[in-house]
Amino acid sequence: MNRSITLWCHDEEPTQKENIWYWGRYNRDRKEVSIPAYLEENSDRLRSEYITFVYDLSEATVKGVGIRRWLDFGDGFSYWWMTFLSEKSPFKSPAIYDCLRILAFEELLLIRKPIEVILESSDPSLHKSIRQLCKKLKIHFTRGSSQSGSVNYTLKNIYDALPFFVQGILSLRHLFVKWHLRKIQKPNWFSGDGSVFFCSYFFNLDRKASNDGRFYSHQWESLPSHFLKNGFHSNWLHHILFSPGMPSVNIAKEWVTKFNANSETEGNHSFIETYLTWKILFRVFAKWILLNILSWRLRSISSFFYSKNFKVWLWPHLKRDWQICMTGPAAINNLLWHELFDSILKSIPHQKVGFYLWENQGWETAFLRAWKKYGHGKIIGVPHATVVYWHLNNFDDPRSFDKGRNLPKPVPDYLAINGPVAKNAFLNSGFPKKRLLEVEALRFQYLSDSGNLNQKKRKLKNKDSLLKVLILGDFTLERTLKMLRCMEEALFLATTPIEIVLKPHPFCKIDQKTYPTLTFEIIEKPISEILPDYDFAFSSNTSSAGLDALLGGIPLVVFIDGKDFNHSPLRGLDGIRFVGNPKDLIDSFQEMKVKGVSWSTTDFFWLDSDLPRWTQVLNRIESEKLN
Repeated sequence: MNRSITLWCHDEEPTQKENIWYWGRYNRDRKEVSIPAYLEENSDRLRSEYITFVYDLSEATVKGVGIRRWLDFGDGFSYWWMTFLSEKSPFKSPAIYDCLRILAFEELLLIRKPIEVILESSDPSLHKSIRQLCKKLKIHFTRGSSQSGSVNYTLKNIYDALPFFVQGILSLRHLFVKWHLRKIQKPNWFSGDGSVFFCSYFFNLDRKASNDGRFYSHQWESLPSHFLKNGFHSNWLHHILFSPGMPSVNIAKEWVTKFNANSETEGNHSFIETYLTWKILFRVFAKWILLNILSWRLRSISSFFYSKNFKVWLWPHLKRDWQICMTGPAAINNLLWHELFDSILKSIPHQKVGFYLWENQGWETAFLRAWKKYGHGKIIGVPHATVVYWHLNNFDDPRSFDKGRNLPKPVPDYLAINGPVAKNAFLNSGFPKKRLLEVEALRFQYLSDSGNLNQKKRKLKNKDSLLKVLILGDFTLERTLKMLRCMEEALFLATTPIEIVLKPHPFCKIDQKTYPTLTFEIIEKPISEILPDYDFAFSSNTSSAGLDALLGGIPLVVFIDGKDFNHSPLRGLDGIRFVGNPKDLIDSFQEMKVKGVSWSTTDFFWLDSDLPRWTQVLNRIESEKLN
């Protein structure tokens, strides 16, 4: 038994290293105690515990009324399903990682049984939860010498300090950017047996094709043309997402106008915001006022933020997620989606079948609620890429699929899954098997066309001379810079010259000037075109591009950071190296010179450029056997 332990939450090394438990890094030797490492070692149990906690919270009763019932606006749909708490996205709710680490920390306390915890952290939420936990476990708590950092008065920090209801009002400014989308003429929607409906993102389009008036989405690849060849015209309702490839409303308007001029081949296209009206804004504002009132009436909800098998109080970490969805900007956005989808799906002609990019986000429940309310046909969710273990939004408590429960969650009639990995992940999480449709992976079809390079154990072009490394960046600038810093320091340890090329994430704008101390080129071509030119790939764990590299035959190293989940779709697979420091990075390159790559595309995806599985889905649509 340790007399006392120190929970170390800082980037710098502690001055003394005895009885240190690391909060934000993986252990570098066997003697170190790492909270992230313990979480990974016990991930199945702790992940399930958190998912159960969230559903239990939705069934808690305040003043004799369940939370889901409190948030029913009177149409049989509970606003609960749109909140960040229900959604469980680690990107919208980064505090989920803190919650899982705290559960892991509590288990370690019960195992190691220290008599004192010294907390070295400047995080006030962590102080509250750890102090309360120690009190319940009868462990002495001491706050370390760490103080809150000096406040940097940037516009963002000032905005974040505002009350959430003020942030909610200010968030309406984003509507001004998209307000001009209202001027786009609404299309003459296709209807009847020969049409299909898509709800998707206006993102990652082929820019050259779009300028020429041809719609080609890299999220859906050849599926729309495959449907057209089989006699199905398409209707498209888009979420607009701005990126370097689609930087402005004016370009979006221009492209959609061109698509709609050739709707027989390119489909009908419209934006969600095209249906925005002053009447809708008034309804949004009225319901937002109601949510503010409900937030006050439900203020005792904080007492329910305990997982049933643990003593730690999670409210200090999840308080923001609750409040921002009840009174802040997320509440405004959610209500806009609720009202807009209601207006759109009420006005369009009957759609026999619909597809949408499934990520299990809150807006999807508003879409599904309106789709079914207005009597449209079967609706099929299509996961875009891979199913990531720590993306908790991918997984629901099995009780969510019970339609007999009070105010159940709206769910699609089917999920179109793209391979064995996805199938096993959903079945293991309790998703009903009868609701799964097996289809080809659209995003990775190029792998079936180019052949399975990794079966050839791809040989390095220059084993003893220059090595070419492709860095596949993160969607955040912060983590991309961490990867570049790790690579820069690794170059000093390398015995072989290394040439660096960076392929940034579409959402992360970066150039050489952003990181001037490292020499690298930037490339933005599709990954399928550039893989054969490189000896290694160094990928962010949040990017599925690492999977492209692996299945394209390129030895892969994945960057991890103990300050966040391992978001890699390759987590848990044999032969994949995850590194967080320069030495491990160089060691991985040396090791992979010999071992190469051993994974096959068929281990992950169903691939066939003729899309026979998708054809079977079409045949079932025509014969009305989707029931």
